[in-house]
Amino acid sequence: MRKFLIASILALVVLGTYFTINPKPKNDYDHYLYLAKSFLKLEVNLTGQAEFYHDTVRKNGKTYAPFGPAPALLMMPSIMLPKPLSQQEVSIILGAVSIGLLFVLLNHITTEKKALLISIFIAFGTVYFWSTVMGTVWNFAHISAVFFVILALITHFEKNDFLSGVFFALAVLSRYPVVGGGLFFLLELYKDRPRLIKFLVSFALILIPVQFIYNWLRFQNLFEMGYVEIYQRYTTSGFALSPIRSFGPFGYMDPRNFPLHLLVFLLYPPKISFIHNLLKIAPSAYGMGVLFTSPLLLASLLPNLKDKLQRNLFLGAISIALFDFMHYAQGWVQFGYRFALDFIIFLALILALKIKAGKITTLLILWSIAVCTWGIIFDLRFGLL
Repeated sequence: MRKFLIASILALVVLGTYFTINPKPKNDYDHYLYLAKSFLKLEVNLTGQAEFYHDTVRKNGKTYAPFGPAPALLMMPSIMLPKPLSQQEVSIILGAVSIGLLFVLLNHITTEKKALLISIFIAFGTVYFWSTVMGTVWNFAHISAVFFVILALITHFEKNDFLSGVFFALAVLSRYPVVGGGLFFLLELYKDRPRLIKFLVSFALILIPVQFIYNWLRFQNLFEMGYVEIYQRYTTSGFALSPIRSFGPFGYMDPRNFPLHLLVFLLYPPKISFIHNLLKIAPSAYGMGVLFTSPLLLASLLPNLKDKLQRNLFLGAISIALFDFMHYAQGWVQFGYRFALDFIIFLALILALKIKAGKITTLLILWSIAVCTWGIIFDLRFGLL
């Protein structure tokens, strides 16, 4: 009972902080709002969105989103309220709830103190902070995936493998690279065949029919999702997707894109310039490495591989990252590296098992909170571009 009370208070504090820093979220790029409205009318095409919206595919006179459908399912209840919520408002609410759930999850494997510290770190000291508060279509997909990954892991540790499979399928239907995290569940369950079968059956029963039907309704092709058309449009439009020309972009999913992602995820610095002999430091729109934004996260990249749970979590995170790192773009306009949200919960669990809740950990968390808060305030005031 105590942990649920703390989780509730934590979620409310996060909610209040998020709305304080962005009290009037700008309703741009809210594809999922329009998709949710279409779902309620038993349609899958987008109508009513602004003409300038990126990442849509037109076919037979209709407009479609290439993204997975699960975030739109989360949006549906909110637009049926007497005063409908915006996508950005739902992002903030969902993000706050997920932090409370993260605290519950971490309590399965660590102390209450460390669970609280790491939950605060994820909420305010990582790219999760910026993505949740901004709530645009690309970021909302990540927040939706994080929500479902947390639920999948909670139910995994509670040995409810049928529900775990359902939630993990919904995470994949939010962000497709998350499918690599299935390796964690396979490694955890392969010696317990009944549990593994329950997980795989429920996962497949949700993922396969939903994705295939969604593809067919949009493109009359079970395997077409629209992403290749988006890739072709970006790479022929003149957008400077990569901060370093020799780092890509290469093919839509190409191992040659790895260096670009590793650079931005780990090491890419803020913009530094001199104006009238005064030093100016600004966030880079290409992203910033965790070395600058969230240095504590680096500890999760050196797990104790002799510990079975740490090893399996790390392999699950690596499997997701391999999909992300092959992508032709690193997330483009962002603070931090948003693709890290696909595997950040696995890294958070490794931190819970690995770090000590001492002065160094606290200082690194405070640094991360300060930098990430600066990034959000800068973006809200000036924009990243």
